[in-house]
This record gives sequence, C-alpha cells and structure tokens, in this order.
Amino acid sequence: MSTVDLICEKARALPDSLQSEALSFVEYLSRRRTAPNEAAEWQRLSRQTQALPAVERITDADIAAEIAAYRGGK
Repeated sequence: MSTVDLICEKARALPDSLQSEALSFVEYLSRRRTAPNEAAEWQRLSRQTQALPAVERITDADIAAEIAAYRGGK
C-alpha cells in the first residue's frame, strides 16, 4: 500500500472536523514546499527593481496635474 493510500485510509477514519484539519495541514505542507522558490523570485525582482535607473521625484502637484490632464481628455 502506498503512502497516499495509507493517508487516505487514516483520513477516512477521522471525524469531519479532523478531516478538515488534516486537509489544512496538507495544504500548508504544499505551500511550505513552494515558499523558498517564491521568496527567491521576490528577491530577484527586488534586485532588478533597485538596479533600475533612478527616476526624478514625482510631487503631489505633478500627480494632480497628470490626473487633471487625463480627466480633461489630454
């Protein structure tokens, strides 16, 4: 009998509330397995973003002017 079969057999014997808890745990294990890849991807993206050339600071007045121009159809 495979490990998956054993897990299913034992899970079927549990009350519904514990089956739900077991499912949550399995989902947690799945997320934990992919977390290092996601963290590495975020770090890579952060490094790329920080390497972009600096842009000039945008003021609140610049933003307001851009919004006004957009609303005015320009």
